[in-house]
Amino acid sequence: MTTPASSEESRSAAETVAAERLRSVLAPAVRLGCTADFEQESLPVDEVPGWFAAVGSGDEERVPQFARAGRGAYAEHTGGGRPWHLQDWLYRFAPDEDSRGWEWWDATVAGPSRVHVWVDSWGESFFGCQDLLWAAFTAGAVRVEGPTVQKAAVWSAERNSQPNP
Repeated sequence: MTTPASSEESRSAAETVAAERLRSVLAPAVRLGCTADFEQESLPVDEVPGWFAAVGSGDEERVPQFARAGRGAYAEHTGGGRPWHLQDWLYRFAPDEDSRGWEWWDATVAGPSRVHVWVDSWGESFFGCQDLLWAAFTAGAVRVEGPTVQKAAVWSAERNSQPNP
């Protein structure tokens, strides 16, 4: 994913912030996938960042600019894709949900204005990832490329080169 470019000093911070935002959204969703009762009508959202809950809700006052821009970038990238409602998005993490073709792995800063998002697609080069795109764009991505299949060693080398792994 590509993050907004600005001055050299703040670019590094922008990638780190975007990666942290993405982690802050996916970590509680993955935890819910392991612990929640998906037979319930709605899932608990207390661990989900408020900005992420707001971006698909229509509550514009609570949506920060980066998430608004991401919502627009998602719609453009997907050819008019609608915003995800939080509960619909969270239900994609149900253990028996077959439509999500990936498992969260990591996000690493890959260079100026660039964050790599790492998921396990079980070796498939083509997989459903609209839910992942929604999270990436609303976390601050202005462009998303891929997916591309990489060996775990590529991720490991990039992860080990991070300043604070």
